[in-house]
Amino acid sequence: MSKLPQVKGDRLVSALRKEGWFVDRTRGSHVIMRHEGKPGVKIIIPVHGKPVKPGTLSNILKKAELSAEEIKRLL
Repeated sequence: MSKLPQVKGDRLVSALRKEGWFVDRTRGSHVIMRHEGKPGVKIIIPVHGKPVKPGTLSNILKKAELSAEEIKRLL
C-alpha cells in the first residue's frame, strides 16, 4: 500500500461522494456517510479543518473498500 495522502475531512467527503457515498447525517463536526450498495456500513468522517489522522483515514478507506491510489485519484 502506498503512503496515505494528507486530506482534510471536507475533501474526503467530496471524494467519497464521487464513489456513490452520501451524507446520511451530521453530528457536531462529524459527517456520517452511507452507501446504497453497502447496507449496514457507515463511515464517520471528522471535519475539523485539519487533516484526518493516518489511522483514521486508513480505517475509513478499509470501510469504503478503497486503496490509497484510488482516494488520491478522487481528490
